[in-house]
Amino acid sequence: MKKLFVIFLFAVISFTAGAQKLVTLTADTVQGNETIYIASDEISDSWDHVTIQVLCTETGGTADGTVTLQGSVDGTNYVPLTDYSGIVKGYPNDSLTIADGAVTSWVINGVPYNYYRLKIAGTASDSTLISPKVALNRK
Repeated sequence: MKKLFVIFLFAVISFTAGAQKLVTLTADTVQGNETIYIASDEISDSWDHVTIQVLCTETGGTADGTVTLQGSVDGTNYVPLTDYSGIVKGYPNDSLTIADGAVTSWVINGVPYNYYRLKIAGTASDSTLISPKVALNRK
C-alpha cells in the first residue's frame, strides 16, 4: 500500500509540475528615441493561456517610452494586442509607460496567436533595460 501511495504521489507531482512552464526571454536595452522588439519563440496551442510580464530598469537618464504587446500567426506580420473580449487583458493597462521599476503583465486566453512580441518605443536620451518573462499555463 505504501508503494502504491508513493507512485500516486509522484504521478500527482509530475502532473502538477507540467501545469506551468516559465520562459525567460532575452532582455534588451532601449536607448533614446529608438524602437526595439523582443519576440517569443513559437507557442503551441497546447497551452490554455499565456502570461507575459515585463520589468523596466533604468540604466541611464530618465526612463520613458512605452511597451505594447503584439501577436502574429506567422512570426513575420504582427498586430497590436489590446484588451479584447476576455481574450487579452493587460494589467493594469494594455500598454506600459516605461519608468524605472515599472512592471506590467498581459494574460492571453486560448492562445490565439503562434508568436508574441513586445514593441518597446523609447524617447529622449535615456537607456532602459527591458526584462520579459513568459508563463505558459495549462488548467
